[in-house]
Amino acid sequence: MTKRILAVVAAAALLVVLLAGCTPDQPSPVEQTFHQPTGAEVLANYVALGNSLTAGYMDGGLVMNGQVNSFPQLIARQLGLRDFQQPLIAWPGVGSSDTGDPDQVAGVLYFDGAGTTVAGPTPRAEVQNLLLAAAWPVPYNNLGVPGATLADMTNATDSQTSQAPGNAYFDMILRNPTFGNTTELDQGTALGPTLVTLWIGNNDVLGGATSGQPEVGVNITPPSLFETMYTALLDAVTQKVHTRTGFDPVIVVANVPSITTIPYFLPKALFDAMAGAPIPTVEEDPVYVRLTALSFLAGGGQPPLGAEWTLTQAEVDAVEGAVDDYNRIIAEAVDTRDNVYLFDAHAAMQVLATQGMDGMTANHFLVLLNQLGDIQAAADATFFSLDGVHPNNRGYGSIANGFIDVINAALGTDVPHVDVAALTWDPTYGQLGGDEPTAGLISPAAGRAIDALFRH
Repeated sequence: MTKRILAVVAAAALLVVLLAGCTPDQPSPVEQTFHQPTGAEVLANYVALGNSLTAGYMDGGLVMNGQVNSFPQLIARQLGLRDFQQPLIAWPGVGSSDTGDPDQVAGVLYFDGAGTTVAGPTPRAEVQNLLLAAAWPVPYNNLGVPGATLADMTNATDSQTSQAPGNAYFDMILRNPTFGNTTELDQGTALGPTLVTLWIGNNDVLGGATSGQPEVGVNITPPSLFETMYTALLDAVTQKVHTRTGFDPVIVVANVPSITTIPYFLPKALFDAMAGAPIPTVEEDPVYVRLTALSFLAGGGQPPLGAEWTLTQAEVDAVEGAVDDYNRIIAEAVDTRDNVYLFDAHAAMQVLATQGMDGMTANHFLVLLNQLGDIQAAADATFFSLDGVHPNNRGYGSIANGFIDVINAALGTDVPHVDVAALTWDPTYGQLGGDEPTAGLISPAAGRAIDALFRH
């Protein structure tokens, strides 16, 4: 793929010299030269754009324990960047605002020995105090905003302008009006990055899937609109950086994973096993049951499970068809742009979904704990966190290595891999209550916290 190596731009007010020699009134023309970074030079200034997967969202929220192992932070560490900044959030983290009390915000999920529950809560008025680098004077290098959609990249400046109204993560991460009511795109490109990772589009389909009643054009972005917005976003990243710096950034994008590779969607037989009995459903022959149906049962909900808790094969096909269309659009956009490269996250997440246990199609911690009877063994056997959608530390480490492979292939560099085995995930967050752990179910509060990201 041909790359532009050098861009030479004449100064805007350059005088044309018509006479031999120069005088104070006719100074020698000034030529402004911009060097297009290549190879290892591209690694000097890195910005990450995207949604919760970029932010390091884990166990149903943002907390420093997970953020320090976000895939962008891990990449930055491997690049040797010492000033890569993230909006780190102190314990108990910021998860769901759906707590039943409008003045309280839940923290992250954790396993207490009997089941999955929620840390916190924190009074809403004090949430901003959990942001450890709130006064950082420039935009963060990691600008991933949980819940962000493709449209949000160029439209959302705060919780009032996000596509799903009320997404307070935009307020915490973009910190407007401090930065002039600018979007994630604007703030990231203002840093003049030489290297950009962009992982967006997941929420354009995931919200529909997690509703249990997906429908293109209602809660799934139509592929034609996705194509228009995605190509415009890619071009805007390049053009805004070029206007600011004179060079084009190298952009590594990730595509959209299949919903069948995340343990939030449990095969019906596996759900029944976790529930302890076959659970009747309104929809006939559902293929998947949403993980949070366990919290519905734990809260006293009675079968049959309504259509909002299950996915039929036709519904799965509708979601997967949109995912396939999105990924075709992304691949074509990459192929037609010299400075853009693709990390196949769709394939990578399929690997993560099956590496934990042979034959497992959805290796959630609670499933593995029920089989293995040991918290640490179950934690080590999965790459996913307690919310069933987002990776844990080891999962993000594997994703970081996928991006690094693409970066090395594109630039001819030799950035080393993250040592995934050295990353540990503690689903108890040191909050273990009982001595004899049991798989248990998911508390109603935990179920609300998991689903809240898609229900603003």
